[in-house]
Amino acid sequence: MKEESVNKMAATLLSQPSWSDIEYYVVVILLVLILGSTLAFFKTLYSEKAKFVAMKSSLDAIREQTELTANVTEKIRDDIEYKSWNKKEMLQLRRVKLEEYFLLISALNNALNNEMLNSLFDADFAYDPQCYDKANMIQALYLPELAQEHNEVSKAVRNFTSWVAEGLFIKADLASQGVHNPKPTKEFMQKQPELLSELVQPISDVLLKSRELAQQLNT
Repeated sequence: MKEESVNKMAATLLSQPSWSDIEYYVVVILLVLILGSTLAFFKTLYSEKAKFVAMKSSLDAIREQTELTANVTEKIRDDIEYKSWNKKEMLQLRRVKLEEYFLLISALNNALNNEMLNSLFDADFAYDPQCYDKANMIQALYLPELAQEHNEVSKAVRNFTSWVAEGLFIKADLASQGVHNPKPTKEFMQKQPELLSELVQPISDVLLKSRELAQQLNT
């Protein structure tokens, strides 16, 4: 029963002049009770409706948060799997590059000496002209653990190649003087054993460190 209907009923009843005072008050009390019950019903109805709306809003928020959490969890899981895969791939790549580096450094002394003989004495020995350059790049990109030992190798290589370059200048100078088939002087070549010896220890050290690194990569 709506509040408007109750009010009309109350007005009609109160306008009846023939009712006794007792009947009148009984009717008023009943109307008040009915009106109070009606108002309480609608108040409770609106309150429950508000609770329902709030509950639905909370459930929607929980659902959205759950979906967001699930998406974030899935992304984290994918990232972990990718990083794990990427770590394994990088580890395998570093093993391959360490092996390549080891072989290049092992051949370095011989490559430098053959390059010197071909350049200064017109020999025809086989060697890898990029032996050091490739080893240098591999170390810089993949093997930072070998930086200190490799740096010592680099110093010895620079000394040796500078000496070879000096020999080429001597050859060019002799050729400009009309010397047939010019070659470096004996005094110049006396430095060769010392320079080659200077390569031996740094190369030995970096090869030793490479073996240690190989053990670490395989454990």
